[in-house]
Amino acid sequence: MEFFPSILLLNVLGYMSCFLQSKRIQLDGNGYTGVTVAISSKLDPTEIHIQRLKNLLTAASAQLYKTTKYHLYFKDVTIVIPKSWPNNFSKEFVSGPQLDTAHIIVDKPNPLVDNKPYVSGMTGCGHPGKYIYLEPITVQVHPAEGLADKILVHHWGHFRWGLFDEHGDKEAPIMGTNTNPWFYSTEGTFKPNICAKNIKGQNHLKYCQSFRQCLLDDNGLPEKDCKFCVDERDNTAKGSIMGKPEISSVVEFCDDENSDVPHNREADTPHNRFCQGRSAWEIMRLHSDFKDTKPGPPSQNTVPTFRVVQQRTGQKVVLVLDKSGSMNSYDQRINKLKDISSNYIRNWSPNATSIAVVTFNETASVVAPLTTVTSEQERQSLVTLVKNIKALGATSIGAGLQKALKLLKEDSDNITGSEIILVSDGANTVLPGPDEVRGEILVEGVIIRSVAIGREADAKIDKLAKDSGGFSFFYSGNERSTALADIFLGIAASSSDEEGKMYQLESKSVNVTKEQNFTTSITIDSTIGRDTTILLMGPGIDFTVATLSGPGNSFLTSGACTDSCSLKIEGIAEIGDYVIEISSSFDVILTLTAHSYPRNPSEDVFTATAWTSTDSFDFSPSSPIVLYALVQKGTYPVFDADVKIFAEDENGHVINVDLADDGLGMDLIKGDGQYTGLILPSRIKSSGRHSLKLVVTGKDGETKILLPELKRRKRQIQDEIATSNLKTENVGGFKRVAAGGTFTVQNYKPVTEDRMPPARITTLRLISAESNSFNVSWNAVGDDFTIGNASSYKILLSKNYSAILSSTDTVTQITEKIPTPSKPGSLEVFSFNLPEVGVNYYLAVLAVDDEGNQGEVSNIVSVSVVNDDSWKRVEYMEVTSSQSISMEGLILSASAAAVFVFILVSCGCCLCKKRIESGGKANSFDYHKEELSIKVWHERYFGRDFLVRMYYSPHLHFVRGYQARDPRINGYRDNSYLYYIS
Repeated sequence: MEFFPSILLLNVLGYMSCFLQSKRIQLDGNGYTGVTVAISSKLDPTEIHIQRLKNLLTAASAQLYKTTKYHLYFKDVTIVIPKSWPNNFSKEFVSGPQLDTAHIIVDKPNPLVDNKPYVSGMTGCGHPGKYIYLEPITVQVHPAEGLADKILVHHWGHFRWGLFDEHGDKEAPIMGTNTNPWFYSTEGTFKPNICAKNIKGQNHLKYCQSFRQCLLDDNGLPEKDCKFCVDERDNTAKGSIMGKPEISSVVEFCDDENSDVPHNREADTPHNRFCQGRSAWEIMRLHSDFKDTKPGPPSQNTVPTFRVVQQRTGQKVVLVLDKSGSMNSYDQRINKLKDISSNYIRNWSPNATSIAVVTFNETASVVAPLTTVTSEQERQSLVTLVKNIKALGATSIGAGLQKALKLLKEDSDNITGSEIILVSDGANTVLPGPDEVRGEILVEGVIIRSVAIGREADAKIDKLAKDSGGFSFFYSGNERSTALADIFLGIAASSSDEEGKMYQLESKSVNVTKEQNFTTSITIDSTIGRDTTILLMGPGIDFTVATLSGPGNSFLTSGACTDSCSLKIEGIAEIGDYVIEISSSFDVILTLTAHSYPRNPSEDVFTATAWTSTDSFDFSPSSPIVLYALVQKGTYPVFDADVKIFAEDENGHVINVDLADDGLGMDLIKGDGQYTGLILPSRIKSSGRHSLKLVVTGKDGETKILLPELKRRKRQIQDEIATSNLKTENVGGFKRVAAGGTFTVQNYKPVTEDRMPPARITTLRLISAESNSFNVSWNAVGDDFTIGNASSYKILLSKNYSAILSSTDTVTQITEKIPTPSKPGSLEVFSFNLPEVGVNYYLAVLAVDDEGNQGEVSNIVSVSVVNDDSWKRVEYMEVTSSQSISMEGLILSASAAAVFVFILVSCGCCLCKKRIESGGKANSFDYHKEELSIKVWHERYFGRDFLVRMYYSPHLHFVRGYQARDPRINGYRDNSYLYYIS
């Protein structure tokens, strides 16, 4: 049995946390239910036709059923259209924004991938993605059946089962760092990185219509920008649908070597790199989608039931607040809850939100009916009612939820998408509890945002929130914690529509000493600044005064504060740093927050979101908790930012974690805007809930954004060059803060020894191949995953691929000239020779720490001595300082070249003229067909600077002149070419 990585596939086939895949998809028999597709308000009805979208999903459902061997199809799909569209598309409405929780988002094309769909938020083999990003061309242009359906199934493999690409083309906004991603060394040649060993196609430089076959560069590798152009229509070889779904013969996922679609584990694909050579089906079979289902009948009706709903203006929110006796604890939880609820109503809830307030102890009561807040007066009326809440009695969480549902139903028959913010600090002691109301909540489609206060809060509210498509949060009660403010501000932000999104700029605990000014600052960046508000909250606020000064001599003062202290910059604030000074006549600990709205709603804004590898962590001294953050400007990745997550446990202990976008360990790709960090077991201090807070700081002049370099033409199949037309651009300073939800630690035990291994290396690649001498490189990892320095490397070389994975101790280790591990991220280079020619070898590396803990085996590189002449450049005599060629010789060579070219061109012109006179068209040929038959017919070298090469096909002749050894391209530069029809 082959080795199966326990850390790389941490929580491999459960769901990620709710922050990654919010709306829970269920299985009813073999059919998926609850699949949600949301259309962005950036698209209008002419850009995306609902019927074509239905056609695509219908065809994809049938394709999915066949591709998964009759296991799965789409049983029902909800399509959410923007509120800005005319109301003749649907008579059903849904509350709240939908893009944050949809499984498929249909939006404007992302210029970084040139009109292609992709999956956002991929974190590891077997882990689901965040969502499928679908652009209009796949829906509108590609035929739903035969192409677009397979493309969608391909991306469902990414999104649902954590599969990766089995080809070398660029698909996600950032491709891997492999400089030759289309080819791998095997059997004396270079074969295409695709999950089908006998796939038809040709190698071309830069793009498939170039007619320029690739050669080897000076390092013995395929030239830069060399790609494999698949014959998409005439292939008969079966390959994985995670390879190139455009290929007509590709209709299944790859499986073991004895299957109809054998997996090509030698190829240097992302899937092999991150899944250790395992096939798609090996990963899929471990998922509950397949473990919990049996194949259905081939005749199964796979046409989904569609429900088209339109987003309603304004959200409906019911605050369901615990007023049981435990809320009167020593830390005055009931007062904190009333204060934070009041600030949510008064300062943070989006305009036109309909808000109601329900409280519960052993029974439930309505404090405030559903009220649409459009003015300060309406907000203040609700706040006054909240301030009168008193805490006493037992706890019936279910009673509070039932009362909230009743309020919502009295207002509307359709309450789907409405929100309940449920806050509680204790276990349910009086029925009904959360379980008794669960079914009704899920049927009605109401979203629960649960907030647990303290260690005794009922764990069932966390699960209910996640199952409903909402979030679960935790507040320890610590007076220095900002978690409660971050939670409610984050809930308000997530309830905002796309056009009026709110962004949190700051969140910190402020310790103000009596009669001593406390000074801090906030940054207004180039993307936000409309109606910016700074808010101070906490006991003793009545004795506090705050001032704000900023660019252009702007100045604001709060005056005397009551309940909270607010400083609001009306309209559009100037870009720059603003200084806040706080003074008090008593020693106070306050919470400071700042939020703002987009400067221009039509322009991209810096955003930041966070999530975890698992929401329930069974403690292990050898497994870390993996944290993720996605930082973007619109859809463009932001990198080289300072990204931190603060994890706070039930005792108020805070763990500070730095996240990096460096492509090391669990961070898959460097510079893609997705940052990764680890909580090592030694840093955890207790079992129980941990709250997460994300803080992202953009450093002026250091932080960068990835952009398309040029305006790209409309997509043509296979014409992309991986990353050659992308550029980076420095950005100004900015800051974003976000609540990151909750995870729970179970079975904690203090760590007494180092059992953390170095991270698995996933960056091993071949960098040169000259005869039987090879160089490989990789990026160093750490002592504990990516932290500290590892002690040594083991380098494995074998003819047996499986042995490297399953029998590491029996594989030959190279022991000479092994590099000493450098600091994490450093480039390591290793040279070796193959002992035999004409034989395939496989090489891998693993890191070892000072305690002997071994990292997992790296991605495996296939190597062999190249003896395929079609890849080799013809060597010609070159003039050097030690050689002499007479002037007469040079003149004769140049004259001969000129005569040779003149004769060829003259003949071509004559033939063209005759053809044209006879009614033929000189350029009436099909490049796509002809490129497959073009071969070198004749070439002749005329001195150092001139090479003439004659290309031949049944219908075309080419004459090309080359200037030799152009240092800018490390090869021959194409000088000119002519063609004529023979």
